[in-house]
Amino acid sequence: MKRVLLDASFILTLASKPLKFIEELEEMLGKVELSVLEDTVKELEAISKRPSVKKAKQAKLALDFVMKLKQITYAHEGSVDDKILRYAKENEFIVATMDRELRKRLRKIRLSVITLSGNRLMINGVRI
Repeated sequence: MKRVLLDASFILTLASKPLKFIEELEEMLGKVELSVLEDTVKELEAISKRPSVKKAKQAKLALDFVMKLKQITYAHEGSVDDKILRYAKENEFIVATMDRELRKRLRKIRLSVITLSGNRLMINGVRI
């Protein structure tokens, strides 16, 4: 089973673009376990309280989705992106993100990255 760690940018994108994400992902990778760091959940909670109605609504939809996922406590110093990178490396997770800078950092240390382009899933820059 492949384990995939989702970041806030990816979850927010999923909330704004309904896709058959899990089916496509399992078609691509086989059986998957989706997880999220508790810090990512906190990020989404903060976004859901922002004055921007559109972003807040997306974040609330995203929170509904992540509450069904495995939530991971990871008590290391650094930004949420730092924690995602470190946790994924230590535990052999694939990371799903839309964040360009995080993708670069993940690829630099040879971790697999899932992203979306034109409503299609991509892994390591290859359209699936």
